[in-house]
Amino acid sequence: MRLKYLLPLLFLILVPNLFAQTGSITGKILESTSNSPVEWATISILTSDSTFIKGINSDDNGDFTLQNISNGDYILCVGYIGYETHYMTIQKSTENYNAGNILLEPSSILLEGVVVTAQSVINKSDRKLVTPSKAQVKASSNGIDLLQRLQLPRLSFDFMSNTVSLPGNGELQLRINGIEVTNAEIMAIRPEDIIRIEYHDQPSARYGKAEIVIDYIVRRKESGGNINGNGMNAVGESVFSNNFLSARANHKKSEFSANIYGMNRNFKWKRANNEVFKFPDKDISRTEQGLPTKYHEDQINTTINYSLVEADKYFFNVRFRYNYDDQPYSYTDRKGIITTSSNSTVLSLYDHTSYKENIPSLDLYYQRNLKNKQLVIFNIVGTHIASTNCRIYQELDNNIPLTDILSNISGDKYSLITEGIYEKTFSSGKLTAGLKHSQIYTNNKYSGNTQAEINMNLAETYAYAEYMLNKGKINYTFNVGMMRTYYRQDNSTLEKYTLRPSISTSYNINDHTFIRGRAYIWGGNPSLSDLNNVEQVIDSFQIRRGNPDLVSYKDYGGNISFGYNKGIIGIDLNATYKYLDKPVMESILYENDKFIRLPENQKNYQRLSIETTLKIRPLKDHLTISVTPGINNYKSIGNNYRHLYTNPYVRINIDAIYKNWILNFWATTDNNWFYGESMNQGEAFQTLAFGYNAPRWSAMIGAMNPIGTDYKTKQENWSKFVPSKSQLIGDNLTPLLFIRASFNINFGRQFKGGDRRINNADTDAGIMSGA
Repeated sequence: MRLKYLLPLLFLILVPNLFAQTGSITGKILESTSNSPVEWATISILTSDSTFIKGINSDDNGDFTLQNISNGDYILCVGYIGYETHYMTIQKSTENYNAGNILLEPSSILLEGVVVTAQSVINKSDRKLVTPSKAQVKASSNGIDLLQRLQLPRLSFDFMSNTVSLPGNGELQLRINGIEVTNAEIMAIRPEDIIRIEYHDQPSARYGKAEIVIDYIVRRKESGGNINGNGMNAVGESVFSNNFLSARANHKKSEFSANIYGMNRNFKWKRANNEVFKFPDKDISRTEQGLPTKYHEDQINTTINYSLVEADKYFFNVRFRYNYDDQPYSYTDRKGIITTSSNSTVLSLYDHTSYKENIPSLDLYYQRNLKNKQLVIFNIVGTHIASTNCRIYQELDNNIPLTDILSNISGDKYSLITEGIYEKTFSSGKLTAGLKHSQIYTNNKYSGNTQAEINMNLAETYAYAEYMLNKGKINYTFNVGMMRTYYRQDNSTLEKYTLRPSISTSYNINDHTFIRGRAYIWGGNPSLSDLNNVEQVIDSFQIRRGNPDLVSYKDYGGNISFGYNKGIIGIDLNATYKYLDKPVMESILYENDKFIRLPENQKNYQRLSIETTLKIRPLKDHLTISVTPGINNYKSIGNNYRHLYTNPYVRINIDAIYKNWILNFWATTDNNWFYGESMNQGEAFQTLAFGYNAPRWSAMIGAMNPIGTDYKTKQENWSKFVPSKSQLIGDNLTPLLFIRASFNINFGRQFKGGDRRINNADTDAGIMSGA
């Protein structure tokens, strides 16, 4: 009898469950600040009483799908480092439920809500996503400071100037939320506003010839504003300072900002030179004993910016820049005493160049988001570069000039750069197409020993298309581009078309290990200064001559990188190869008892660079030590020369952090550069600094070369006609004590802005100097 009642009861309980409708929950995770996808976000589905059911990560496009979910009431939980955890209630009554776009808000950081207690590194198919820890943020006073503490591979820092660069003259791009910016604008970022830093070591076609792109993803203000400043000043006789002031205010959809950066150098050093002039019938050697020579330079760079943003719709930006550079005593100046093997007379040498440059520019930018995951960008930049250069060179016997050279150059350069980009995102990839055109006009007037007026017109048009294909852990990027170059000087014209394809691939072996590779064919054009059809006298034996017959050259290259990061250990290996076909390099010729320095298209130039960064964090982020050994191998083959050069080097970076106290040690050996027939020695120096960072101010004291000898750099020329060695010595630059300080004042709340994806600029004056 009991069984009679039990069977219907079991039927009522089990049947609804057997026939319960199951399906999926889908959605897309986006950043609220930029409306860009959030990869690797954690999505969890919970019951209404918060019991965990299952979880998944979003893909490269921010999409997710939770399968086999029965109808019912649920809580969807979405989290990612640096963002507020997002919760939403779901009432699933259909087979497939679409949660739509889920916007993640940046956490008000690390001071409340989620606290990142250890540095996080996520290896994506085309970049690294690096989230700084609370200790690293507290120990930093600006964006450059924080970047140095992350100790990413291939980056070199000048602690005193607060700058970052790539060894070996590689191009490094700095960006904020996709916008290309200057070093000074990175200094204006508050570390606590940085959500993460994206490290691109396989940049796409949009980034041009950049080898590395550093993109700061930062929070935006809703209202109020911010005023901050940074300053570094040397203590003692030498003047060595960098000072920066920034202000920003927001109102609804608008943001107004302005910043000013000032740099001052004023000290003395000495140059020693040894040259041998190999005439057809004799050799003449000249030895120059350097005397203290003044170097003085002032820079003032200002930016005024206005932006108007409506999230997920458009972004409009107007930026005015004005850069001023004044060098009353230039870097190349020298005084000395000359002894010559062919003459017993001891001569006095005076070589002085003064230089001024004014660069105003106006930049208009518009970005529009379209339906179906489409985006268009338009950018136009107009620039005027006005420059003056005056050089006086004298060789004197008892104050009587035996050689007296005067060169005055005034230059005006006008450029207009326009660019348009279209972008379409698909479920498995992204298509990008762009068109960029540069129109340049220069007028250079030469007076003194050389009288000339040179007018040049240059037009460059570059069109490209790129497709990025995502296949799980493997990513492929295919690009093809075409460059048209048109050049005219007087009655001479040149037109050339250059194909620029590239391909890259990456494979994430697991969450901690990746390997990436890239190959490309690029091209380069001669500089406008080399194209000047003019001669400039260098000294009593030498003349520098421009070459309007120069043509474009091919650039073949590639790189492969491997990375591993887990726990307290990080390893990065990078190998880069570059082959230039018909590059523009200097030749030295003998003609009419003079040695002519002439830029020419040579046979080829090759560079192989290999470096490994080993990073350990024995006390998590309270002590980080990185050591980077590397080697550069150069092969320079000219029309009449062949040179091989190898340069090993090492960089060391140590960061110790305890609460708000910081101790930093940075050291590098010579990372030398060889091109043509010239070897330029990189700076070998150490810096040691100790300081304290409070929430609204910081102070630090340090020294450059605290345990080294005199500051020295050298140059060598391996020409068979004029071999030479030159050394610069700064005995009053070691040790150089300095003080750094910063302040930060905030008011109001933060607002969400759009991303700017490109930035164009022109800074090359295009004049040829005899110095």
